[in-house]
Amino acid sequence: MKTSHRVLLVEDNPPLRRSLENYLERAGYICDSCSTASESFILTDQRSYDIVIAEFLLPDANGAELLRKLLLKAPHMEVILLSQFDFQSIAEKLPDFDLHCFLKKPFDLDDFETALSILQAEK
Repeated sequence: MKTSHRVLLVEDNPPLRRSLENYLERAGYICDSCSTASESFILTDQRSYDIVIAEFLLPDANGAELLRKLLLKAPHMEVILLSQFDFQSIAEKLPDFDLHCFLKKPFDLDDFETALSILQAEK
């Protein structure tokens, strides 16, 4: 699966962030990553992204706040949300937007690859 889509990865767990970065780069994505919502806002001011992959619970914001602000800047972005919580426990906190995929931690790279493949198929 070779692509040139630009991905913003917002994950505060360093080992997981590195693992996902490595996977994305090997799969041909252009990936920028950070560990906080504040850093993600700086990055989205500097460039545009096709996909955002974000942890729901960040040190400086929850996923709902993060995604609300990011999607105001770039409503075309596809969203993959990551969380240790079940989707049902956070669903009411999420704004009304099209969440393309939710992955509950821990997930394996096969699930991650499937989520990305679905996004590619939709384009």
